[in-house]
Amino acid sequence: MAEPGITRDWHQFSPFATTPAVQLRDLQREGSVRFLLVSGERDDAAWGIVGAFWLSDEGGRGGFLVAPESLWHGSEMVRSYRGALARGWTQERIYRYWEEQAGSTHTYMIDPEERASSLLRVARRVGTI
Repeated sequence: MAEPGITRDWHQFSPFATTPAVQLRDLQREGSVRFLLVSGERDDAAWGIVGAFWLSDEGGRGGFLVAPESLWHGSEMVRSYRGALARGWTQERIYRYWEEQAGSTHTYMIDPEERASSLLRVARRVGTI
């Protein structure tokens, strides 16, 4: 029997999660996108992919996909992304800021912009799915 106030629904966002789970249907719906692959120290202290900033072609939607091996550092990138949105930055402005940082930023290595035919392809590249 569940405790009062605790639900056991897979579709509910956990208050303990650093980021909401990615829904496959959302990745499939998003069309062509631009993205910046971000590498850095993963949770196992090895160097690898932390995630990717992405932006829809029209610039209205964007975000950061977290690599499963980099939940700690990836969630920090998500927190910074959310903080920028809370301060009034647009999706496009956040993406452009990180695009200008391409190359080594001491802690992270940001690859130059790439394009993908869908967000699903970016998620596969990052390892999110």
